[in-house]
Amino acid sequence: MKPQSKLIASLLLASAFAASTALAGAGDSCRTPSLAAFQQGPGRGPVALPRDPEIEKQSSHNLEVAKFYFYKRKPDKNDKDGWARLNKSVESRLLEIIDTNPNFSRIDDVYFMLGEVYKRIGEIDKAIENWNRAIKETSDEKIKSEVQKRLDETKNLSKEKKG
Repeated sequence: MKPQSKLIASLLLASAFAASTALAGAGDSCRTPSLAAFQQGPGRGPVALPRDPEIEKQSSHNLEVAKFYFYKRKPDKNDKDGWARLNKSVESRLLEIIDTNPNFSRIDDVYFMLGEVYKRIGEIDKAIENWNRAIKETSDEKIKSEVQKRLDETKNLSKEKKG
């Protein structure tokens, strides 16, 4: 490419950029690119709605708190009220995530933990229902294998009780 044509190309690019920024300065709403500018083409699958970062942050916090209480915080083995309160608090945190942010990026973890809570409480049908939701929501093979392991354990446990 000749030096003159490089100069012309850079001038055209600079003028196009200047024109676009001048138009964008017309109003505050024009300064940010529209969602249509970032949409995917027809061959790339559906466009996912953008997630609200504040709700994602709040949901992530609730999930971490639920995990802390479920795995780390253990009352005395004989304290039935303590265990009931602990399970209820974990369950309420997880249900809050499902209610406020059903499109949470880690919703599969939420359903998995909710199944674990229901198993601990003794509500096996709800546990199986939530584990099946976790399988449906996830693409992570690690979570799928863990859930399948829990489902198999539960089926074996129910067979032993019947037999």
